[in-house]
Formats: sequence, structure tokens, C-alpha cells
Amino acid sequence: MAQTRFSGPVASDNGFEGEFLGTLAITDDGNTITTTNTATSGTYQPLVVDTTMSGAGADGGRSKFAMSTNVALGSFSNALKAEVTYGASGRTTGLGSAFVTEMSLSAGTSSGTYAPLEIELNVPSGASTGTGTSLIYASVNGAGAATFDTSGAILTLAGLTAGAADAVATPGATFAATATGTALGGANLRGLKVKIGSSVFYLAAIPAATFEA
Repeated sequence: MAQTRFSGPVASDNGFEGEFLGTLAITDDGNTITTTNTATSGTYQPLVVDTTMSGAGADGGRSKFAMSTNVALGSFSNALKAEVTYGASGRTTGLGSAFVTEMSLSAGTSSGTYAPLEIELNVPSGASTGTGTSLIYASVNGAGAATFDTSGAILTLAGLTAGAADAVATPGATFAATATGTALGGANLRGLKVKIGSSVFYLAAIPAATFEA
């Protein structure tokens, strides 16, 4: 297929859909799309990639951001970065996040394995794990990081209720923390269900009010 290059405004009767309101800067250092939204209501999405998979058995359906290197890079390297900055008067009334994954299940998802977030660490033969390698790396940064230490939470699980064998389980048992049998939790003990391989385990979660050293 022949390649066509445009320089300046472009119009097409059938080849383009919608209207782009913003600026696109193409330079040797990378491409930058800049948009501004002044609306005070509604949802603003400056870029939408909408894909419909209509062929049974196909893979994918994703947009791919790939970064490859065969040299020692600097202090960081990423294939995709999501960043939100709240100014001095900025806030979100509800939930604000820098990156969100969302999946909707249906009656058709009766088989297969589903997770809104999939993390894959590929370790080929002979690979090194460097100074420290983990499946999740989380950090709190900035001069006010101590504020998070006081008021923040490592993990928030919303939409769950505790039950005997639920994702947040209530086994109603005690946990011996020391060789002398110091009990922790009792009826208030909670367990977070995790799967390691094909086996189910429960990570103990103990309310501070019932914690004993």
C-alpha cells in the first residue's frame, strides 16, 4: 500500500470520523497530544480506542505500548505511565486514581480465568533479578510522606462482605502468635483468601482492637 504524507489540515469524506480538538506535536523526541476541557460536568475522554472482537477464538483486543532496550538506561524505564497531578485547589469528589482497570463479567463468563489486573514477570533462562525484583513495587514519595504513614492504608478492599469461606473469611478461630500460645483475634479474626498455585490460603487480618503482642 502506498504511503501518503500530509502537511497541514486534512479532511476526508469517508476516512475520518469525529473531530479532534487539540494540538498534535510530532518531534524527534516523541509525539505529544495536548487537549483542554473546560466543562464543569459530564465525562471527558480525550482519546478513546474502541475495539469490537467479533471472531470467536481470536486473541488480543488490546492496545499495546512496547518499549525495548539493550542498553543500561537511567533511573527509570516504563512502557506506559499514567500520571495525575492535583493542584493546590484540585481534588476529586469521589475516587481519584492515576490508572484504573475495569472488567465487566456476564453470564457468558462461565469458564476461563478473569482478573481486572494481570501482572506477568517473564524470567527467561539465564536472566538476573537485579538488586531487587518483585511482582508489585509500591512507594510513597514527597516531603509529606509521613502524612500517609499516619492516615493512609496499604490496601483498600471495597464491595466485599465477610463470610465463613468468602474472599474475606471469618473462621472464628484464634491464632497462636507465640510458642506460649498468645491468642490473637478470636472471633474478630479475618482471613484474606489468596491462591498460591492451585491451593487456597488465608492471610490473617487482625483488627487493632483485638491485637495482642
